[in-house]
Formats: sequence, structure tokens, C-alpha cells
Amino acid sequence: MAANGVDFVFEGFDTTDELGDARAEVPEDLPDVLNDELIKSVLTRGVDLRQYSRQIEQELNDLEDEQLTSYEEHEGALLELDSEIRSCDEVLENMERLLVSFKSSLGAINNDIQSLQNDSLSMSVRLKNRVVAEKQLDKIIQGVVVPPEAVRMICDGEVNERYLECLVDINKRIAYMRVHSKQHKRLRVFQEIQPELDRLCLRASSKLREFLLDKINVLRSLNSNAHVLQSSIFLKYRFFNHFLIERHAEAAVEVRDSYIHIMRQYYLDHFETYQRGLMKLERVVADKTDVIGMEESNKLSLFGTAKPVARDKANVFNLGARAASALIDSEDSPRAIVLSIASEANEKYTFEALFRSYSLALVDNATTEYEFIMQFFVSPKARQRITGSDMARMVFSHIFDPSMRVGEHFLKAYLETTYDALGVLLCVRIMSQLASELQRRQVPVLDSYVNSMNMLLWPRFQAILDGHIESAKRLASYKGKAKIDTQPPAIVRRYAELASSLLRLNQGYNTHVVALSLARLRTEVQAYLTHVADGSSDKHASLVFLINSYDLLLTVLYENGFSEREEEVGSWKQEFATTVMAFAESELEKHFGYLKQFVVDAERQSDIAQISADELGRTASVFNGEWRAQISAINSSIIQSFSNFRTGTEILHVVLGQLIIYYTRFHSLYDKRIARRVASASEICQPVGVQSVMVDIKKYRNNF
Repeated sequence: MAANGVDFVFEGFDTTDELGDARAEVPEDLPDVLNDELIKSVLTRGVDLRQYSRQIEQELNDLEDEQLTSYEEHEGALLELDSEIRSCDEVLENMERLLVSFKSSLGAINNDIQSLQNDSLSMSVRLKNRVVAEKQLDKIIQGVVVPPEAVRMICDGEVNERYLECLVDINKRIAYMRVHSKQHKRLRVFQEIQPELDRLCLRASSKLREFLLDKINVLRSLNSNAHVLQSSIFLKYRFFNHFLIERHAEAAVEVRDSYIHIMRQYYLDHFETYQRGLMKLERVVADKTDVIGMEESNKLSLFGTAKPVARDKANVFNLGARAASALIDSEDSPRAIVLSIASEANEKYTFEALFRSYSLALVDNATTEYEFIMQFFVSPKARQRITGSDMARMVFSHIFDPSMRVGEHFLKAYLETTYDALGVLLCVRIMSQLASELQRRQVPVLDSYVNSMNMLLWPRFQAILDGHIESAKRLASYKGKAKIDTQPPAIVRRYAELASSLLRLNQGYNTHVVALSLARLRTEVQAYLTHVADGSSDKHASLVFLINSYDLLLTVLYENGFSEREEEVGSWKQEFATTVMAFAESELEKHFGYLKQFVVDAERQSDIAQISADELGRTASVFNGEWRAQISAINSSIIQSFSNFRTGTEILHVVLGQLIIYYTRFHSLYDKRIARRVASASEICQPVGVQSVMVDIKKYRNNF
């Protein structure tokens, strides 16, 4: 620093250039410098910058000395730290080398793993191929290789259950060879084993043929139970026959033909014996004279005397309990007749019970036999030209045709001599039930038997009913008697019972043949009754005769559970009502003819004034004098004519009802003619009031 304007020169400093540089930089940094808190504080206090600069420089020198002193004090620690840092560097270099080496090892392991993975995939593929090949070879080996024990058993062993097991095993190998022979025909094992299996199959077929023929020959004995042998032996060893059917058709045909021949005779012998035994138990129900139009007095014996009717003979026209004995599908239906038990008890049966027993035995045996044939003679694996069901039908037909013909002859012998329409129709219903039972059992082999039986039964049934119809016609052709018996003739009850029985047997079937025959028979019976009534000169007796006959008919029909919805009941009910009305008119004509005639004639007049007042008075006078006596006479007449309480009451009500109608009409005429148009009505006889007559009539309501 200089005084008196003397400039100081600072040596060693290039102030010009630095200043110029500072000046150049100040404009750019000046805003930031001025914003500094420390600078702002210094400038605010007015501190000398040079002095302050020297102070700062001194502080920096002190701080540097302090740092040097501190460094000197810690020089050992720093040297030690430097040594440690160098040691760490060496350790890190070693670790780096180890990691580089480990990385190299990992790369080698990765290559080894990839190699092992490739080897594993290759081994897995080879293993799969080996397993597949092993399975195929195992199938081939299992399919073609026959165990020595099985070969010895098939060739030399006894035919039993063990033989069956071995045969099943051999059959599987034969089937395998047949299926895969084309696929593996180049394999040597197939070429070598096929001839051996063929020889083994022939040996087995030979032994099985002998075994089955021996067992079938046991059935020749009548004492043998074929069904027991079928279930215990043949069905148990049915695979033997299936093997023959599949592997040796000639031997199978021989076995089948032998079985057919023996069983056909077996069933034929048993059914013939059973049929002959049943015929001995038959009780004849009806003969040629048992028709509805045959009078008892006309039944003559060979010597001209009256033929007595057996007291224990069943009523040929009344069904009774016969229907229950013909049931098949009911739980309460009787079992088949056992000949030994029936013979010891000396029991007799109607033919339908015998026919039912024979047919039931035939159906039961046929069902068992058909099921056996389906299991024994039909192989599901056999290659045949016909189906299994057709084969079973053929075998069954050969076996059972003779037995079915025995049943047909049994029925024919009965139909040639029978006149029992109910028995024939019961046999028809038995066949219907058998057809339903066969359908339920799914046995389709007896359809021809059922059809042939129906073709025998229906014509005979129609012929018997034609005989009844002709007998009624013959009765109607006879000359009527002048004096008629008012009680119903025998033909009425016979017809009523026969019609009721036929209607019962037709319930649920509604067979047109039965309905048509009943209509024809009803027409002829009606014609006969009309003929008898018209032949009598006594009109009153004729009407009583008809009413009693119709009443008996309706009573029998009602007792059998039939209502007016039935055509048979409705027809006779209409005839009964018409005849009762005619009887009522006849009774009124007899007792109140004057009243009836007056009313009819008066109502024909076009003008009420034309009616004679005197005649009107005389009619009223006569009625007033005798109406009570005449009503009593009507009541007595009806009591004497009709013994049936219900019928008599009904007829009395109709007659008295008609009387009230006529008398009411008479009163109406009287009121119109006398009370309104004649001043001196008191001179004419006043008739009894209608109400008074009705009150008196009520007294006769319960006279029967």
C-alpha cells in the first residue's frame, strides 16, 4: 500500500489479466453472489473486504494446519487402514478368481445336465417302445401259448369243472388265433401253434361229444326228471355245447338231434300218460238232449221210458263256480291236477278243468324247455345262417309238436261228443289266458297251438248254440194249448241261466260271436213265449204268463250282477214294461171297462157339449157304487197271479196308477161338461173325488 498517490506494485502477480477475467465473470455470477447470505451480511455491516479477505485466508491456513496436525496424529491408523484396504483388495481378487472358476464349473455342469436330459429322453422313448412291444408280445404269448397242464387235461383229463376251466382257456386262444392270424401270419409262432390248436380242438370236441351224448341218453328213462338234469348238468356245462357249435358243427348237430329225438319221446310219453289219466277223471256235464228247448218229459231212454236226470249232475246252463276253476292268471286259481291224488280221492272234474290242467302243464313245460333251448343250443358267438331265436323255435318245434298234437286230439275227442256250450267257451277263455301268460313270459313258440285250439273251439261253440236256437224254434212250432200255465216254462230259466253265464264269460272280451249268438237265441225265446201266449184264448192268463216269464228272466240276470246297461237286460226290461202296461189295460178293461170306454169315447168328441150328461151321470154313479170292491178284486187277482212280491207290487202300482189317470181324465170331462155348462148340476150324480180314491189306493201299497 502507498501514500500520496504513489502506486504500489505487486510483484509476481499478473493483476491485469486476472482482473480482466474477474470482470468478465462477475456479470454472470453477480446475482448469485449478491444473494448469498454471508456476502449480504458483510456488505450490510460495511466490513472492509480486504481485511475480511485476509481474515478468511488466515482461517483457511489455520484449518489447513489443523488438518495436517490431525493427519500426522492419525498417520499410523491411516497406514494401517491402507494396509487393510490392500488386504481386502487381495481377498476380493481371490474371490473374483473363485467366482470365475465357479462360473466355469457351472457352465460345465449345465452342459452335463443337458446331456443327461437328452439321454433321459432317449431312454424314456426306448422304455416306452419296449413296454409297447412287451405288451404286444405278452398278448401274443398269452393268446397262443397253451399251458402244458391244460393240454394234458384236454387230452387225457376227466370231463368236469376243471375240464371246463381249461376248455374256456383253450377257446380263448383259438379265438385269438382266428382274429389275429392274418395280422401276424408272418410270425413263426402262429405258423407252428395253429396245427397244434386244431388237433387239440378236435380232441376236445370228441370228448365233449361223448360226454353230452352220455348225459342225454340218461333222459331216455321215464323215471328221470328232465328239468332237474337240465338245470344241474346241461346248463352247468352249456359251454361244452357252445364250444361244439362254434368249433365243430357236425358234432353239435349230432348232439342236438340226439337231444331232440329223446326229449320228443320223453314229453310225448308223459303227456300221453297225463292225458289218458285226465280222461278217466272227466264228469260229463251235458248230452244231446240238454238244450234249452227240450222238455224233461221228452228225455226218453232206449226202452221208451222217461230218462231220469242224475241228481249229482251239474246244471249245464248255470256257470256257478266253474269259471273259478278255469282261471290261470289269478293267485287263487287252482293248481294243475295231480293224477295220483285225484284218483285216490275218486274226484271227477268238468272237461274245462281237465283241459286247463293239461294246457297249464304244457305251457309250464314249454316255457322251461324254451328257456333251456335258448341257453343251451343258442351260442351268442356262433356264426350261423339263422338267428338264435329261429334256431330255438326249430328245436322246440321238433320236440313239442307231438305233445301239442296230443292236446289237439284230447280236445277233438271232447268236442265231438260235447253239448256243453259253457264248457267250450270256458276252454276258449282258458286259451285266451294262456296266450296272455305266454306273452308275459315272452315265450313265442306256442302261438300255433293256441290258434289251432281256437279254430277247433269256436265252430263247436257256434254249433252247440245253434242247437239251442233250433230247439227253441221247434218249441215255437208246436201248436199252443188252449189253457195256458201261467208259470214260466223250463226254457225260460234255462235260457236265463245260459244267457247270464255267457254274459259273464264275455265280460272283458266282448266277443262278437257270443253277442250275436245271444241275440239270435233271445229272438227265438221271445218268439216261443209270444207263440205260447198267442195260442191261449185266455188273454189274462197269457199276459200273466209273459210277465212271470220276463220277471224270471230279469231276476236271474239281476242276480248275476247285470244291469239295464247290458243289451240283454235292456231288451227284456222293455218287453216286461210293455207287457205290464198291457196287463194293466186288461185289468182296467175287466173291472172298470165302462169308465175307460166312456173316457176314450168322450175325448174323441170335438165339442164337449156332445157328451151325454146322462151317460156321464150313470158312469159316475156306477163308479161310486163299486170302485172299492173293484180295486179289491184287482188286488186279489194280482196276488193270485204273481207270487213274486216285488213284481206283484210293481204291477199293482201300474194298474192302480192307470186307474187314477183314467179317473182323473173322467173328472176333467165331468167338470167341463156338468159343473160349468149345466145350471142344474145337482141333478147329476156327483163322482167321488180323485183324492179320496188315491187315499184308498194307498192302503194296497204293501199288500204283498
